[in-house]
Amino acid sequence: MLTTIAATGPYWNGGGFQFPVFPAFFFVAFLVVFLVFGVLRRGNWRARSDARAVLADRFARGDIDAEEYRSRLSELSRK
Repeated sequence: MLTTIAATGPYWNGGGFQFPVFPAFFFVAFLVVFLVFGVLRRGNWRARSDARAVLADRFARGDIDAEEYRSRLSELSRK
């Protein structure tokens, strides 16, 4: 009786349809998670594009001196 049940179970007789479905599902789920985290990380890029952040980066790199940094920062504060 056990061999009859095993031989006629859904995975022994034509149960091959499910095999491509599960890897495709996990691939799509991984792709969705990857895209969601990519979009969330892009929000940090927008925050860094703020004018004050760009000015601070230029000052940290030495592109501008302290006097120019303070004058431009005060100009940004007025706007």
